[in-house]
Amino acid sequence: MTQARQALENVKFLLASCGATMDDIVKVNIYLRNTSDRQKVNQVYREYFTKGQEPAKVTVQATSPIDGIDLEVEVTAALPS
Repeated sequence: MTQARQALENVKFLLASCGATMDDIVKVNIYLRNTSDRQKVNQVYREYFTKGQEPAKVTVQATSPIDGIDLEVEVTAALPS
């Protein structure tokens, strides 16, 4: 899913600007307009995290106030000191 990939690339970019990586993420919230997209999103999600070390994740159905946006990603990261 293109929006999932772009959202995770944006997260990766923002973390890098703080000196962090995707490995520093401890929790991910994914908001999906259509839960039928869940499997596609999970396929993309797995590309960004080490198997067995994935952060906690919650996926919920939610409408977006912006037309054409089918997914939002929120992360919590523990930044290295």
